[in-house]
Amino acid sequence: MAPGCRLAIAVLLATLLAMTPVLAHVPLFVQDGSSPESAFVIEDPAKSWVVYDGLPDGPAVRYYRFWMEEGEWIYATLQVPRAGGFVPGMVLAGPGIQSQGMVPEYVGVPEGDGAMAVPGELPEQPEYEPFTPSKLYPLARVDMPAPATGDYTLAVYTSGEGGNYALALGFVESYTLGEWIRVPIDVVAIHRHEGQPLLLIFAPMIAVLAVGAVLLLRRRRALSLFALAGATAGLLFIGSGAMTLMQMAIAAVWTEPGAALLLTLVIALIAILLGVLALRVAFRERIGAGERIVMVALGALALVTWAGLVIGPLFAIVAGILPARRRRPP
Repeated sequence: MAPGCRLAIAVLLATLLAMTPVLAHVPLFVQDGSSPESAFVIEDPAKSWVVYDGLPDGPAVRYYRFWMEEGEWIYATLQVPRAGGFVPGMVLAGPGIQSQGMVPEYVGVPEGDGAMAVPGELPEQPEYEPFTPSKLYPLARVDMPAPATGDYTLAVYTSGEGGNYALALGFVESYTLGEWIRVPIDVVAIHRHEGQPLLLIFAPMIAVLAVGAVLLLRRRRALSLFALAGATAGLLFIGSGAMTLMQMAIAAVWTEPGAALLLTLVIALIAILLGVLALRVAFRERIGAGERIVMVALGALALVTWAGLVIGPLFAIVAGILPARRRRPP
């Protein structure tokens, strides 16, 4: 393995370790919750989740239920991806809740529970979220200890215009390995939830792959299967980095991202660096065990740094076992 590759991989590992304590919320996409009886159940309300959901034109309500022990902290924030007429609110109902505010009559409250209304208020300026990246408008917040042990119901409601929203719950940042690896796919779904067309989301990836395909076709007779798979992985890594940079530019408009912008840049540049390294290894004249190990290592790093939309890492890992004999042009 070349000294430059060893240094680059060491830098990537150090960056990954630095990112670990500042994870994003785990996304959830739900399909039910139109009544208190069919409320979507949050199994671990202390863990940081963000529920991506929507409401039709009102009056309309979505319900979420979770169990809390007395004294455990209830934390929830309601956000929308754009400013407009859709400004939903929240109602928290549960044992020991002191009635507060005007709960809309169309919002169901379980019998015997108290309920507090938290109407939404649209801020003047959105906030920047670095992991997706995206901009969001925080509307309402619940931040309090559970007054008693039992089931709590959180309702999101609108009396007028409908739309999509994000409901962030919990405060303990934690991912399973599967949740972490799935982040790039979830991010695409999040941008679709924001209203972006697929063509816009994938435009940077399409551009990178198109340019790469032209360059590869010009020398296709001189490429081994190892080189083709490794080069494809590299292009997918670079394309995903370009997608992140484009979303960063979109989200940064009308926000004040500050240091959060640097985190997005790190995520994007890691993907691009992995792509450059994969291309350099793929096009080496001699492919030995060291090059194969490096390519597999790059694929593994890409999986855990969200590069290549999961497909790219698979190409890199598979390349490690493919033939490396080059076909000579006639």
